[in-house]
Amino acid sequence: MKINRKFLATAGATLLLFASAGAAYYHYQRSIKKAYDYSAYYVPSPVAKDPVDETEEEPDEEQTELSLTLLKETNKDVVGIIEFDERMIYEPVVQAPDNEYYVRRNIDRDYASAGIPFVTGDGNVYSTNVVIYGHSSTRDDIIFTPLMNYTSYDFYIKHPTFRFEMEDVTRVYQIFAVLSVDTKDPYDTLEFAETEWRKETSYSAFLRDMRSRSIYNTGINVSTNDRIMTLVTCDTGNGNKRIVVIGKEIDIE
Repeated sequence: MKINRKFLATAGATLLLFASAGAAYYHYQRSIKKAYDYSAYYVPSPVAKDPVDETEEEPDEEQTELSLTLLKETNKDVVGIIEFDERMIYEPVVQAPDNEYYVRRNIDRDYASAGIPFVTGDGNVYSTNVVIYGHSSTRDDIIFTPLMNYTSYDFYIKHPTFRFEMEDVTRVYQIFAVLSVDTKDPYDTLEFAETEWRKETSYSAFLRDMRSRSIYNTGINVSTNDRIMTLVTCDTGNGNKRIVVIGKEIDIE
């Protein structure tokens, strides 16, 4: 049987083309920032039932919540759960061994382009300023992407607080500053990433600076008696910029 070398060459080139396209598509899919599916970590919320209503209903999304216990069983680095109104952000947060480890890893420590929100390595959840980084995406409303909404004062007015659930307490934070920081601008500073200050006067100066650099005036006072949390994500409209949302811990009444 004669072998058509021209046919083989053409077929080989075609297969190579498909293989290259397949590899490119595979890497493209890996590069897309996708949110981790935490459905296995939801448990029924302790919602009080009406004693008169004896009907049994399956719990819906609003009657379930992430289990910090289950999350910590999977990964001991989990330190809390951050939650915004309507769960537009509802994510477990890890304490990173360093500032690179969870940038592209999920709760299972597997590769994940979206990563997982993490507390900076030079601080912890008990720092004066708890700094948490999380990815945003131009393709999907995942992880910290909703923080982009806080560039609007009207949105801030409707959603001025967020919560951080820990094992023994749930903290509530009131947002007092929203910054847009250009990492390429030598005159713009990254002071927001500081976690502790040796002198009270230095902390006071920091708080004044954050308020003065805020995109808009929230009207919220903050002092050196306050402990704060800073959330940082990439600006989806400009990769050189960071959106920074800073809140002070307040008492729950």
